[in-house]
Amino acid sequence: MRSRQYTLLEHIGSLRRPRSGQAVIFLLLVFTVLVFFLLFNIDLHRVIQRKTQAQNAGDAAALAATRWQASTLNLVGELNLMHVLALAAVPEPDRAAIEAITNMQARLCFTGPLAGLYASQVAAKNNHIYVDPDLTALLREHVNVIRTQYAHTLDENGETYYKEPWLGAWNEYADMLEAICADGIAVGPDNAQFYSIPSGAHILLSKDFYEAVHGLSWCWFHLHQRGLLESYTSFHDWPPLPDINPNTYDNCEIYGVGLHPVTAKLKHLFTQAMLEEMVTQSGLAPEGVPDLNTTNVMDSAEIWYMYKTGEWGSWDLIKPAGEFPFPAAGEVRPEYDYAGADVVIRLSAVVDRATPGTGTQQAKVNWTAAAKSFGYLKVDEEKGRPDSAAGFVLPAFRNTRLIPADTASGSQGATSDVEWMIHVTRHLKPYLEIGKTESGSCSYCRALVAWEPRSFRQIGIDWLALNSYRCKIPSGGGGGGHRGGGSRRGH
Repeated sequence: MRSRQYTLLEHIGSLRRPRSGQAVIFLLLVFTVLVFFLLFNIDLHRVIQRKTQAQNAGDAAALAATRWQASTLNLVGELNLMHVLALAAVPEPDRAAIEAITNMQARLCFTGPLAGLYASQVAAKNNHIYVDPDLTALLREHVNVIRTQYAHTLDENGETYYKEPWLGAWNEYADMLEAICADGIAVGPDNAQFYSIPSGAHILLSKDFYEAVHGLSWCWFHLHQRGLLESYTSFHDWPPLPDINPNTYDNCEIYGVGLHPVTAKLKHLFTQAMLEEMVTQSGLAPEGVPDLNTTNVMDSAEIWYMYKTGEWGSWDLIKPAGEFPFPAAGEVRPEYDYAGADVVIRLSAVVDRATPGTGTQQAKVNWTAAAKSFGYLKVDEEKGRPDSAAGFVLPAFRNTRLIPADTASGSQGATSDVEWMIHVTRHLKPYLEIGKTESGSCSYCRALVAWEPRSFRQIGIDWLALNSYRCKIPSGGGGGGHRGGGSRRGH
């Protein structure tokens, strides 16, 4: 009986001890989990490191570009004052110097911003951001547009449609941009104002529309395009794209400084005493201000570089309405309260994944940054806006600062979003003409395909019939630039 009991206990004990094969499988499973956990942590570390590098590179690139904007504005302002001194030369105005000054100002409005574009590439590459082949190809394609379209397109009168700011400007502009592309583009200008691309209010030029279609965001239609769901029948209902403005090409498309030449008499802008004070403060006449009446300086109609009123208005994007405004929570001081002379950059960085089985072995990190030039003129011992001298450009800019991306001018243009730019430049025209969309490759075209069927829009109509009361513009933090919605992209 006793031997039988021991035999039974030994048998039970043997059931509790794992067999060697099971132990090996268990250890392999544990080891596999640990390996995956380790690889996941490696990937996480790589992504965080790459995000930090992207942020540093983007911020440095934006600041580098806008410093060149500030330098350009100051140089143009100093040349305005040198123009005054050339007019005051005795016994007669120095016309050769005046012609050279105005020509140099016209060129500076292009070469200064393009130097900023180049400086932004250097800053990004120094922070471990590499050349982006797609961005480089996008700007190279624009070089071809400049050479073929800007330089040779004629209007109905047989004259150049894109008026050159100086003789041979388009070829020189293309050469400069091509030279920058030769080194490769790492960060793209995201608020460029390309002459050949329509700009203005049109629903198909707004990313918000496509996002609303993809996300079934019916409230967006209720708040911003009320009635569109009910009234739309086919692609024929869309209005034509805005016309391309052929009137003013005084500023570089990339990081333009918002200036233009104006023919005016100084007496219509300042008193003689005010002008003498400006020249004195500039330090350009160390031996004393010449007599401005000697050569009729005040009465001579001359080309002066002025701030464009439409681009240098109040900086309303920093002051959204609402109970909880973002990003400005208080009053904006006058020396900062102006739009114009800002930069938005976009970059993408790739992270190689170590963890297998994640679908793709690369992750993408995107970063957008914005910066702006600031300065002031002293008016009655108070700091005023740089354009407070009747819009006359003077050397006034002293520093640059990072700003929230959505508060920069043209920030919604996304001109370095390659897929978006291809859609705007290549896909919209055939869609508006014959309803043709690209199949599969373009997410914006897929949104248009989804939008067309009446059944899709009926879903939104039915939902809003029951839920429209829930659609409200938030009082702060989100909203894509709509008044009352604040800024969607802070810095």
